[in-house]
Amino acid sequence: RHHIVQTWGRHNTVQLLLFHLRCQLLLLCENNDWGRYLVRQNTVLDIKTTDSTCHRCRNATMTNISLSPDYLLPVIKGKSDYRSYRPLILPYPLDDEGKVKDGGNGERNGLTVILIQDQNSKHFAAAVSVASGASADPRALPGIAHFCEHMCFLGSEAYPKENEYKQYLSQHGGKSNASTSASHTTYQFDVLADYGQKALDIFSNFFIAPLFTMSGTEREVHAVDSENSKNLINDGRRRWQILKDLADKNHHFSKFSTGNKKTLPAAAVDSGDDSSPHTKEEGNSRLDGILWSINDGEYDEHDKATFVRAVLLAFHKRHYRPTNMTVVVVGPQTLDELESWVVPRFGRIPDRWLEKNEGTVEGATEEVAVEKWAKMQKAAAKLVNEAANDAPPVSINAEKKPSFCPSFRPQLQGGKWPILVTVLPLKSTRTLVLYFPLPPTWHVPDQSPTRILSHLFGHEGPGSVFALLQDAGLITSLSAGNRVSAPDQNLFQIQMSLTADGEENWKEVVRVLFSYGRLIRDYAKKSMSSHPGQAEDTTRAEYANLDPLRRIWDEVATLDRMRFDQTSPGHVYSFAPALAQSASKYGTTHCLSAGSL
Repeated sequence: RHHIVQTWGRHNTVQLLLFHLRCQLLLLCENNDWGRYLVRQNTVLDIKTTDSTCHRCRNATMTNISLSPDYLLPVIKGKSDYRSYRPLILPYPLDDEGKVKDGGNGERNGLTVILIQDQNSKHFAAAVSVASGASADPRALPGIAHFCEHMCFLGSEAYPKENEYKQYLSQHGGKSNASTSASHTTYQFDVLADYGQKALDIFSNFFIAPLFTMSGTEREVHAVDSENSKNLINDGRRRWQILKDLADKNHHFSKFSTGNKKTLPAAAVDSGDDSSPHTKEEGNSRLDGILWSINDGEYDEHDKATFVRAVLLAFHKRHYRPTNMTVVVVGPQTLDELESWVVPRFGRIPDRWLEKNEGTVEGATEEVAVEKWAKMQKAAAKLVNEAANDAPPVSINAEKKPSFCPSFRPQLQGGKWPILVTVLPLKSTRTLVLYFPLPPTWHVPDQSPTRILSHLFGHEGPGSVFALLQDAGLITSLSAGNRVSAPDQNLFQIQMSLTADGEENWKEVVRVLFSYGRLIRDYAKKSMSSHPGQAEDTTRAEYANLDPLRRIWDEVATLDRMRFDQTSPGHVYSFAPALAQSASKYGTTHCLSAGSL
């Protein structure tokens, strides 16, 4: 099989090779991932079958292969990983009877799936990761991505009851969650394995045909507002929002990602609220300007709520597309059984953004209301599409590679760096945090410079920065790593808990850290200027003296590889969403190994 893959890679002669090989050799046994991958590439040749041909290949020749999923290259996994993986891409959408919809042109719908069998698991878990998040929020409606996450759970056409999903999970030993980050919106659940198929059916319909009712929109904005209220008394969240306020206002990092009732005025007019019409002179926000242009200078709170729903629907159409989604399912079922569950369900997800805007605002029967809704749909689609360009592409395989675009620059603070920000905490704490804007390492997970910076600054052994400052009685803890890791920037963070003396002498703590940073820089320059083969003929001790930074890098890389090979996979509930996000960034082949090899 190594010869087959290498030949295909060098000379692109896989079709000629497949034509001459017998079916048994093609499959390399029925359940082999490489054979499964190779046979699915043969979509134009008529494979000659014999009586001894296996049933899977006979079926492939008797049906249109384009109706079956494309099997991808196997997932690279560690030596201690006992799970079986099958990555694939789904065909174009099917109708309710499992048939291809009229007008299908044979193209893949592009939804990426990873099927995982864990024979030891008592639970079945699934996750969907949408490669869009708060960075794609329209600035006129901050928090719409988070709001969309909430709304997806409020029923579907197949399961219209709002609480049916969570009720089914709770009755069968399951749980669920969802989260919205800058780059991803991820949904997850687990349930006792025997009840996985029904749970997956309910779950998949959230993405096939969600309801997004007007009444649900009005009520769920209060849940978003409640979540934001909790963040207001969280010191970490408060510091995070202050950091966003210092960033470039035109950068996607500066967007308010949570949302609340003010940024998402989707609720019906409460008693005591002013429902009188607004005019151009009264409105000064982006949202007011849009509504004024739609409604010829006059609008009220009901128009605001209706427009929020229009933007919500447009956001879902624009970003919840098969090509922008990754699905991971894990369970004790066989891979074939998992495939039979996933393909007919998630294969029905259409690309709504390519469809014509349709539908009416609920309760709108008058011609004026219908015309207004059409205007809102058009304005919402334009708003969402423009905002989508703010967010850099998530996948490292994207055609357009994002360049270094830092959200923090000296010019934003009058050209003077560093700047000091002092925050009065709600809880008693002494924390010192240093932030360093750095170029992105998103696209080089196995060669990231911030990996060794995190190791060096976070090291706690003798002679380390932590040991020096702890012995001096200035700090009690220290951590270092990327606070922001985005396709277009990194924000490296060093965070310390200070003692009372450390708070008094915080400048000394900063001086030590900067001195250590200069030491690392000097060693890096020496390492870069040294001949690549300089240490080849030296002993290990001489090698360490000649280039300690390179030696440390090799040690970190060796430890990461050992950890990758010797660590058993985690619980399916947390494993599925993490893998879905990783696959959307690094692809299915490297979704497990990225950052470890």
